[in-house]
Parts: sequence; structure tokens; C-alpha cells
Amino acid sequence: MRHRLPGNRLSRPYDQQRALLRALTTELLRHDEIITTVSKAKAVRSEAERMITLAKKGRVAAPDDVYKSADGNGPEATEAQSTLAKHVHCRRQMQAYIYDKSVVDRAFEELAVRYQSRQGGYTRIIKTHFRRGDAAPMALIQLV
Repeated sequence: MRHRLPGNRLSRPYDQQRALLRALTTELLRHDEIITTVSKAKAVRSEAERMITLAKKGRVAAPDDVYKSADGNGPEATEAQSTLAKHVHCRRQMQAYIYDKSVVDRAFEELAVRYQSRQGGYTRIIKTHFRRGDAAPMALIQLV
């Protein structure tokens, strides 16, 4: 029994639920907004915000300068190597979740810059209409 377990299962087994959230997160980061059901929008919100935060943590402002300073020995080289290692780690974590490499590149280059000064709350959910056929409540989820 799943009494009081956190999270929304979306009426699917775990593997299908994870695949659905990955696909919706990929499309949200690609197009900046998608229309889906309210429950799916609420579930994808946390995943999308986690990915944007990951891109912000792993972003390198001037990668060419960091690569040049990483060569050699000394405290500056050690710090640059650490920065590069963090960048690569965050990028690989995001590539393990997001389906499309171009979306990962966009997240690190555009979205991380856009939300650099924002502490969270990168998405907005706007309830729109009821779907014809099954009357499911629909919502527009968009990046702020």
C-alpha cells in the first residue's frame, strides 16, 4: 500500500511515469511552454526547475579562459580544474535525464543566463480549459 507516499504517480508504472516526465521536461525546456493536464504540469514543474538549477550550478562564464588557466600547476589551475569538473558533471547529469543534446546546450547557454539572478520559481502554471472528450482540466506551463 502506498499510504502517504509523496509524489504524483500519474496513474502509471514508475518507468512510464519517468519517461513521461522526461519527455515533458525536454519539450518544456525546448519550447518555453507546453499545454498539458494540470496534474502533469504540477509533476513536471519540479523536474524542470531541478534541470534549470543544475544548469545554473554547472555554468561556466568563459570556458576558453577556464580551459587555458586549468593547464599547469598552482592554486589557480586547481580552482579552474575544479570548475571544469563541476561543469562536466552537471552537464552529464542533465544529459542523463534530458533526451536531446541541443536542449541541454540551450539550458546551459540561454536558460542559465536568463535565470542567473533568480533563486527559484522558474515556471508558471496557468489553468486554461477542459479537454474535449474526457473533460480533463488543462494547463499551460511556461518558463517565466
